[in-house]
Amino acid sequence: MAEICNTITKNITSADCPRPGGLNRRSWVFLLSMLTGAFTYNGTTGALSGFSIVAGQKGIKGMGRPKKGSGASTGTQAENGSFQVEQTLIQQFGFKNQLELNALTDFLKAGGKVVFQELNSGAIRVYFKEFGNETGTGEEGSGETLNADNGIMTTTLKGFEPEFPTFFEAPITAGETQLAASRAYLDALCVA
Repeated sequence: MAEICNTITKNITSADCPRPGGLNRRSWVFLLSMLTGAFTYNGTTGALSGFSIVAGQKGIKGMGRPKKGSGASTGTQAENGSFQVEQTLIQQFGFKNQLELNALTDFLKAGGKVVFQELNSGAIRVYFKEFGNETGTGEEGSGETLNADNGIMTTTLKGFEPEFPTFFEAPITAGETQLAASRAYLDALCVA
C-alpha cells in the first residue's frame, strides 16, 4: 500500500483556480484498515478531534481544484426504524502526464477510503468514517477547454454510513486557528 500512497502524494498536483477567489481544497485520505484505536471528540462542539493510524503507515494528501467539488448526503429511515446515510464526495484533480494519471487510477482502485475534505468555508468534514467508501468512479477529460495545460479527473466516491459526514477539529494551541491546527494534525499523518 505504501507504493500507492507515495505515488499519489508525489504525482497528484492541483490545477490553479481559473477565476479569482478560493483556495486549493485539501483532502487527506486514509484506508479504513489503517485506522486503529478509538476516535476522540471535542467535548464542546462534538466534532471528531483525534484518531490514530497503524504504526509505519501514512495517508495521502491531495490538492483538488477549488470550487470544483461537492459533497452530498441523503439520510433514509426505513420502516423498521433503521437509518442509513448515502454519502457522496466529488472532487477534481489535475494531471499532466501518464504517471499522474496512473496515480489517480491507483487511488480509485483502492477500496475502503476515509476522506477528510476541506471545504471553502474552512471547515473539514470526514466522509466514510465508519465503513470506508464502497464505490468510486473517475471521469477523465481535457478540462474546461481543449487547450488546458493538463487533464482533469473528476472522482466520485460513494458509501453508506450510519451518520452524516462528521466535522473534524483538531486541538488548538495558543495563537493557532482551527483550520491551521486541523491541517497540521492531518498533514503529520500523511506522506510528506
